[in-house]
Amino acid sequence: MACASLTIASDQASGFVLTTSVIYLTIRQHQEQTKRSSKMLQDSNEALQMILTPPAPPRPRTAYVEARPDILETMKDGWNSEIEGVVRWVQNTNPTQIFDSLEDVARSAFSGLKKLGENTSEPGK
Repeated sequence: MACASLTIASDQASGFVLTTSVIYLTIRQHQEQTKRSSKMLQDSNEALQMILTPPAPPRPRTAYVEARPDILETMKDGWNSEIEGVVRWVQNTNPTQIFDSLEDVARSAFSGLKKLGENTSEPGK
């Protein structure tokens, strides 16, 4: 009789352990899915905010005016601004477009020379 009650208690304990383990794993899986969903929603929200909000306006340039001690400093500033302009032009230039325009110029010059050669009369004829 004592053995039968021990078996019933053992079966009840194993059932309790099994039930709590299943509940724990279910809750843990639910928490992980919730975290993953929350992260995905935050990322989507950030992407939408980046699309919907206009970019910040550029800061206005402040005029830098200073009395120059001599003309050499003024000439240096002029040289630097020319260099900055050339660098900006190079950065904003499309090399393919330049090569295409050079090719068109060379083609038209060659065809003009060819027509000029065809129009001249040959001395032997």
